[in-house]
Amino acid sequence: MGKKPVLGKGINALIPDYSSASLEVEGSQQIVQIPLEEIEPNPNQARIDFDEVHLEELARSIQEKGVLQPVIVNRVGQTYQLIAGERRWRACKKVGLETIPAIVYEIDSPQEWMELALIENVQRENLNVIEEAEAYRALMNNCYLTQDEVAQKVGKDRSTIANTLRLLHLPLEIQDHLRRGSLQMGHARALLSLEDEEDRLELGRRCLEEKMTVREIERLVKARRLGRDRNPPGPDRERKDPDLIALEERLQHRYGTAVAIHRHPKKGRIEIEFYDDSDLERILALLLEGNG
Repeated sequence: MGKKPVLGKGINALIPDYSSASLEVEGSQQIVQIPLEEIEPNPNQARIDFDEVHLEELARSIQEKGVLQPVIVNRVGQTYQLIAGERRWRACKKVGLETIPAIVYEIDSPQEWMELALIENVQRENLNVIEEAEAYRALMNNCYLTQDEVAQKVGKDRSTIANTLRLLHLPLEIQDHLRRGSLQMGHARALLSLEDEEDRLELGRRCLEEKMTVREIERLVKARRLGRDRNPPGPDRERKDPDLIALEERLQHRYGTAVAIHRHPKKGRIEIEFYDDSDLERILALLLEGNG
């Protein structure tokens, strides 16, 4: 039982209806040319989006140089299902090839097949961070693996697995931007440090609108958190003038840092926090804008 690569001289016995297969040997793995029409997509494919531009580029490369890396398939009856290499399979169809080099497995256990498919795709394919997180979640939920076991199987630190899985706690709108690459992992990590989902969504949208760098969104998130800590909900917060609270939030947005307004009967003060010398210079430049 389990996964059995189709190797050695028994290939024709295992694939009796494929006597015309062209075989090559690469190390200890045997590669067989399989008709594209006999291969089905992988139902456990981690990748959801196949960028047409990148597919066209891969198709041109295959047309010029051939398929440099075989796909991996599982034999199911008289057909095959992809374990890894769907981009190559799609690109070969684009250029009109009839066959594709493949390493063939026969896997009896659906769970083991799913596990191999997910692991192969995580290791071999250039997945976006959300696809990667979803693959880790599937390995844990469907293959009953722990985070430690996932880390060991994909060759990554457990902390990397845990941090990637945390991305699935972000609002779906933010996850979609991570899929498309309009937000990066650094932006996401900053947003995850906020507890409130509405805060994550609001600052994520602002980050996109203003094309913030990772450092800029980190600074803004820190300001939001400090502002919340400084004016926590409760009786003291409720007694503060709502107009002052609104002004503080406007100033926090303006300067990207924590701002507090203290008003007394005869005087008051405004506190603007900075974190280091470069942050101070940035805030001074904003304060002195137009006064040079």
